[in-house]
Amino acid sequence: MVEIAASFAADRLGPDDMRSAREQRLPARKVLALFTPDHIHPHALGGADKWWNLSMVWRGPELKAKDAADTSRVAKVRRLDDKWRDFIRRTQAGIKPLKRLSRWQKRRVRR
Repeated sequence: MVEIAASFAADRLGPDDMRSAREQRLPARKVLALFTPDHIHPHALGGADKWWNLSMVWRGPELKAKDAADTSRVAKVRRLDDKWRDFIRRTQAGIKPLKRLSRWQKRRVRR
């Protein structure tokens, strides 16, 4: 089974890397070690650990950059959810939003 998985993973290699791996006759486990599963829909936002939500990605600087971007996206989604949770809950319950008090002083009308 590992040999079949390595064959699938080798198809994701670039032409030069694939030729080099074949010439060196890399073991299947080493070919698989060149890749890591990456979630298409982030796991932190409810993405499943199933084959249809995983993509085998070449380990390298691009993956580190993508991981950092994914982490910041997840953090932003969580911040926005926290910010708007009470408002959404109140409007779905039919409660009007509270009026905001302005920080600006009201002008007095002179007579």
